[in-house]
Amino acid sequence: MAEESDLSRTEPASPRRLQQARSAGDVPRSAELTAWLVLLAALGILGWSAPRLFGAMRALTESAFIHAAQPLSPIFIEATQTALWAVLPVLVAIFVAALVAPMVLSGWVFAPQATQADLTRANPFKSIGRLFSVDFWFDGGLALLKLALAGVAVVWALTSGWPGLQSLAASEMNVALGAMAAWVGRGVLALAAALAVAAALDAGWRWWRYLRRHAMTWQEVLAEARESEVSPEMRAQMQDRQQQLGQRINEVVG
Repeated sequence: MAEESDLSRTEPASPRRLQQARSAGDVPRSAELTAWLVLLAALGILGWSAPRLFGAMRALTESAFIHAAQPLSPIFIEATQTALWAVLPVLVAIFVAALVAPMVLSGWVFAPQATQADLTRANPFKSIGRLFSVDFWFDGGLALLKLALAGVAVVWALTSGWPGLQSLAASEMNVALGAMAAWVGRGVLALAAALAVAAALDAGWRWWRYLRRHAMTWQEVLAEARESEVSPEMRAQMQDRQQQLGQRINEVVG
C-alpha cells in the first residue's frame, strides 16, 4: 500500500474489515514485545528457582571433579539428574512464554489461508521498496534506541555496584558470591527495564500501523454500509457526513 493512498483513508477500519484481516492471518505482531515477555518469564522463573538451581549445579560440578575417573558412577548420574530436573522448569517456562507472548497483542489467530503459497511475497522489489518505507526507518531508530538504553543500563550497573564489590575482596566466599549475585541481578533488571521501553514503543507502533493499513476511505465506508443492514439513524448520519465533506470540498475549490 503506497504511502500516498493513506492520505485518503481518513476513516477508521470497521469491525468487519478487521475481522476479515484477522481471518486472513493479518494481525499486529511485535517481535520486541514477544522477546521481552520471554525474557521476563525467564527472569521470573530463574529468580524463583535460583537457590535450587544453584545448589544442583554446584553439586554437579563437585561430583564431576571428585568422580572424574568414573563418569558413570551412581553419584555423578544422580547429580546430573538433579541438575536436569532443576533446569526443566526454566525450559518449560521459556517454551510456554514463547507460545503465549505473541497472543498478548493480537490474541489467538487460526488462519489456514495464511499457510497458502503466495508468490507475491517472493517479489524482490518489495524488499528494495521497504528500504524507503517508514517501518524501515522506525526499526533502525528503535535498534539505536535499544543500544543506547542497554548502554545506559550497563553503565549504571557498573558505576553503582563496582565500588562495593571491590570492598568485598577480603570477605568470605559466601558473602562475596551473594553480593556478586545481587549486583548481577540489579544489572539484569535494569537491562530488562530498558528493553521494556523498546517493547512498548514497538508494540504501539505495530498496532498503529496495523490500524492505518486497514483504514478506509469514505467511499469504502458507504459501500460497506450498503452491503450490510444499518439502521435509518446510522444511514442519516452517514449522509450528513457525506454532505459536510462535499461542502468542504466545494469551499476549498471555490
